Amino acid sequence: MNDINGFILSSHYNDTRNGMELHFYVTTNIGPAKVVITDFRPVFFIETNSKHIDIPNMVERKTLQLKSFTGQQVDAIYFKNQGDLFSAKDTLANAGVRTYESDVRPTERYLMERFINGDISIEGQFHEQGKLKVFLNPNLKKGKSAVAPKVLSFDIETSMKDDLFSIGVHYFSNSAESKKVYMVADEDKVINQELTYYKSERDVLLAFKSDLLEEDPDFILGWHVVGFDLMFLEKKYMQYNIPFNFGRDGEKNRLVERKGIGFFATIPGRVVLDGPPVLRGAFYSFENFKLDTVASELLGIGKDINEGGANKVAEIERRFREDKLALAKYNLLDCTLVSDIFKKTELIELCITRSRISGMVIDRLGASTAAFDHLMLPLIHRKGFVAPNVLDIQREAQAAGGFVMEPKVGLFENIIVLDFKSLYPSIIKTFKIDPYSRIMSDESSVETPTGHRFSKTEHILPNFISELFLKREQAKQVGDSHLSMAIKILMNSFYGVMGSPGCRFYHADLPTAITGTGQWILKEAITYFDSHGYEVIYGDTDSVFVKLKHEDIFKVKEKAKELVRSSNEFLTKKLKTRFNVDSHLEIEFEKVFKKFFLPKARGSEGGAKKRYAGLITENSKEELYFAGMEVVRSDWTKVAKKFQYTLFEKLFSDGDLETYIKDFVNRLKNKEFDDQLIYRKRLTKSIDEYTKVIPAHVRAAIIYRDKTGKKQGKSIEYVMTMNGAYPAKLEYSNIDYDHYIEKQIRPLADSVLSNYDKSFDDLIIGDQLTLF
Repeated sequence: MNDINGFILSSHYNDTRNGMELHFYVTTNIGPAKVVITDFRPVFFIETNSKHIDIPNMVERKTLQLKSFTGQQVDAIYFKNQGDLFSAKDTLANAGVRTYESDVRPTERYLMERFINGDISIEGQFHEQGKLKVFLNPNLKKGKSAVAPKVLSFDIETSMKDDLFSIGVHYFSNSAESKKVYMVADEDKVINQELTYYKSERDVLLAFKSDLLEEDPDFILGWHVVGFDLMFLEKKYMQYNIPFNFGRDGEKNRLVERKGIGFFATIPGRVVLDGPPVLRGAFYSFENFKLDTVASELLGIGKDINEGGANKVAEIERRFREDKLALAKYNLLDCTLVSDIFKKTELIELCITRSRISGMVIDRLGASTAAFDHLMLPLIHRKGFVAPNVLDIQREAQAAGGFVMEPKVGLFENIIVLDFKSLYPSIIKTFKIDPYSRIMSDESSVETPTGHRFSKTEHILPNFISELFLKREQAKQVGDSHLSMAIKILMNSFYGVMGSPGCRFYHADLPTAITGTGQWILKEAITYFDSHGYEVIYGDTDSVFVKLKHEDIFKVKEKAKELVRSSNEFLTKKLKTRFNVDSHLEIEFEKVFKKFFLPKARGSEGGAKKRYAGLITENSKEELYFAGMEVVRSDWTKVAKKFQYTLFEKLFSDGDLETYIKDFVNRLKNKEFDDQLIYRKRLTKSIDEYTKVIPAHVRAAIIYRDKTGKKQGKSIEYVMTMNGAYPAKLEYSNIDYDHYIEKQIRPLADSVLSNYDKSFDDLIIGDQLTLF
C-alpha cells in the first residue's frame, strides 16, 4: 500500500519479556495510528580496550569505526531492553569503566538516527484496534504531513472542600465543534444541548471519560490543567476506583511535579498543553497569567466571575446550590476562553512547527539540550565519533556574559538603536564554532578574538545555522510567523546549550569563544561610531544606542541606514583582515527614540545597566517604551507602575514633575489607589521550608493557610498593613500607606529627580516643614 504520512504526537518505550518496545502515536491522513517497534535494541558504547570487563545482560558487542572525543576507539554494546542497559551501566560505573551515550532516550535515538523531525512516513501493513491503526515494525522515514488536529479544552469546578461540581468541555476541529457541561445534581436529566445533570460525582467522571475516549482528541487544553484539573481528577478517579486512563489504546495518564520546574502530564497518544507555560514559551508576557487577565488582553473578554480567592469559590458554591445554569455558563466560558486564546495565538500550530524544526515531540519542546542532541549526535556519529554521558562532563567556570557598556546617565534626544541580527548564531557561523570543529581544530583552523581555534573545514553547526537562516528569511517572505519563531527559538538556544554543563557537548572553550567574540565585536562597533563623531550612550550584548548629531535629526531614517551600511562594511573588512574569515554579522536598524532616559543605579553615581525608558514616535503616534523598569516588572504593585508610567509621560513632554509627584502622594494617602496596592510574589519553596528568615510574602502565605486551611499555590498576593503583610484574598484594613510611599513611590521619583539634582525628600518633607 502507499506510504501513510503523519505527525508524531507522543513517543514512549516499554520493557517487555520479549524485549523493548517503542511506541509512537501518530495523527495521520487515515486517522490516529500507533507504531510499535520491537526490533530496536538499546545501545551504549565503551572503549574497545575494556575487553576484560564482564557486561551483564549484553546481547552483542560490536567493534565500530567510532571513537571518543579523546581519540579512543569504542565498541557498541547492545541489550534486550532498557532495564538491562541501566543495570549494565551501573555495573560498569562501579568497576570504573566509562560508558558513552548510555543516557540517550531510546525513542529519541531511534528518530534522530533516521533524521525524523515530527513528520513521518510509514510504510507497512496495519490492523485496526478500536479507533487506532496499529503498525508493527513498519519502515519509518522522514515525511511531510498536513496536521488537522482535534482538540479538547476542558475545565472543572469544585467546592472549597474538594467536591466536584461540574466538568465543562469544548471540542473543536477544522470541521466541527461541540460543547457540554457534566454537572452533579439530584437527578439524571438532560437540561439542554449543553448541560446534562448526573446523580453523582462518579457518574460525571464516567460520562466525561466515555465521551473523551469517543471524541478521541489529539490535543487537550486547559489553564493550569495539569497542576489543578488533572491532579484533582486523578484523585477523584482513584476515589471511585475508576481507571485514570485517557490514553489511546487504554494507556494510563502519568502526572508528575518536578520541584522548581512545574507540573507535567503524559497521556499516550495525546498532547496536553497548559495555557500559561505554553504562552511563556512563546515569549508572551502579561501582568499575570490568570485566565481573566490573559483573556481580557488578547480577546477583550473576561471571565463570568471576576472575584478571586474565597469570594470566587463562594460564588461558585452559591451558583451550584441556587443557579446551576449560571454555573454551567461560567464553566463553559472558561473552556471557550482557553480555546479562543489558543486559536488567537495559534499556539498549537507553533508547537507543531517547533517540533518539526527541533525534532522533539511536543511534550519535550522545552528540552533544549535534547534538541541539540537530536541535531548533533547522528552527524557526530557519521563523522566517526561518539559523545560522552552528560554526568561525565567536566564542569568548568562559566563563560562571561555579553559586554554591557557603562550607561551615560541622563535625558537624551534622538537616539537610534542598532542591533546585531542573531549575534551568537552569526558568530558561530563566522568563526565555525561547534563541538566537532573544536576537536578538529588542527585542520585548517580559524582563530577567534579570544584566541580559541576551530576547524575552518570540519564543522556541523555552522552549516545547519546557514540552513536555518535561509529558512527563516523564506518564512518571513511568505508570512509564516510560526516557522520564523520556531527557528528563532532553536537558534537562540544553541549558545545556552553549549554553555551548559547539562549538555554532553559542553566544553568551556565553546561558550567562552562565543561570548568573548561577542564582546570584542560590540566594543569594535562602539569604537567605530565614536571615531566618526557619534556618541554611544549605551551598549548591551548585541545592541548599541547612538546619539545622532544635530544635523541628522531631519533625516533620521536615512542616517540610520547610512550608519548600518558603513558599520557593516567596517566589520566585514576588519574580520577579513585580522582573522581571514567571511563575516556573517549584520547590524540592522531597530528603532529610534525621540527622547531617551538612562537612570542612575540606586546607591551609586554610575548608570543602571539594562534599565531605560524612551519615547518612540512612529507614523505621528507616540509610544512609551520601557526596559528593565518597574512598570514592566511583575514584582511591583500597580500603583507603582501607574506612577512611573505617568512620571515618564511628564518627563518626555516637559511636564511639571514636582506637582505631579506631590499630587500623586496625596491621592495615595487619600485611598484613591487602594485597589492597586497588591504585591504578587512567587514562593520558591514550601512555606514550611522557610525557617531562619521569613519574608513578607511568606508571612502572608502562612496567614492565608492558617485562616483558611487551604494550601497556598505557587504565588501569593498580599498587601502591606500596619501589622505587616496580609493576604489580599482575605478581608483587610489598616493599610500602611507610608510603606508604599517609601518603598514604591520614593525610589521611582528619585530616579528621575536626581537628573535635576533634586530628591523626593526635597519635595515631600520640604513641603511638610513649610507648615510649621
